[in-house]
Order: sequence, then structure tokens, then C-alpha cells
Amino acid sequence: MEAGKTDRRVKYTKALLRDALVELMQTQHISGISIKALCGLADVNRSTFYNHYTDQYDLLSQIEQEVLANMKRHLNKQDYQDNLPVSAQVLTNILEYVKENADLFKALISENCDFAFQKDVMILAEIITSQLSPVTDTRMQEYVQEFGITGCISIVKKWLHDGMIEPPVKISEFILQLLYHGMSSFQ
Repeated sequence: MEAGKTDRRVKYTKALLRDALVELMQTQHISGISIKALCGLADVNRSTFYNHYTDQYDLLSQIEQEVLANMKRHLNKQDYQDNLPVSAQVLTNILEYVKENADLFKALISENCDFAFQKDVMILAEIITSQLSPVTDTRMQEYVQEFGITGCISIVKKWLHDGMIEPPVKISEFILQLLYHGMSSFQ
């Protein structure tokens, strides 16, 4: 019985620290966030923090891994019905997950975080693949992929910043139209 109580306490403490980091990252870069500030906001002792994490980067890394695992679960539930690398339904489900965790994603895809995580999310979702462009040159394909990833991240950032006014399905369709048909398709 005591083990179950301890597990709940650990989960609760980790959730407090996670929420504190997300809140601080709304306005500060990860490198400027101190353990003291994290623990103060979470109302957790520093020794408790160090029982679970080595530093703020370790906490952030564990949050990122949790988000990627949750996204994998969302993706594994989906059927890839189109011949496209990702269907509108899959992207919509990802955006619904983003919307449900808006504050977390605002922090994770902000300038206050690492771009590598943003790239991992897009690669995981297979939104940008070599199927997007007939470019056979590997270097040029890397440019196409980087352009697509940066564009998708920018759209999601703006959508989050603006309060997610449009439904996820509309943003999903917009992103895919841009990726597969370009800006000229809106004329």
C-alpha cells in the first residue's frame, strides 16, 4: 500500500516541476532558468528536485521524451489511408494533441527551447519526406526538408500564439496544401 502512495507522490512532484518549467519557459530561455526558481515556483525542495533530475536540461529532456512517446501513441492509432506520407486525419490528431497541451507546446516550440525537439516532432510525424519533392540530389532534399519543417513549426507557433482560433482540421489541411501544392495553390 505504501509503494502506491509513494508512486503517486513522485508523479505529483514531477508534474509540479514539469508545470513550473513550462510556465518559466513561456518567458525565459531554458539556459536562464535556475533550479532555485523551478523549485520555488513548484514549491518543491531542491533535494527533491535532485532526487529526480540532474538539472533543468534533464527535466526538459524527460518532458520532450514523454511528448514524443505520446505522439507516437497518437500516430500508432491512426490509419495511413492516403498515399501521402501523412493524411489530414493524422495531422489533425497531432494538432488536437498540441491544442490539448497548448502551454506545453508553446514552451517546447518557442525560442526558449531547442530546435532539435521541433525537428524531431516533424520527423516523427513524417510530415516532411522525400515524397514531397522529386529532388534527387541529397543536399537539395535536405533543403526542402528543412524548409518544410521550419514552415510547419512556424504555422503551429502562430496558431498557438493566436489562441488556436481555427480548428485543428483547418490548420492540418492548410499545412498539407502548402506542402504538397505550394503557395500558388491559394490563388
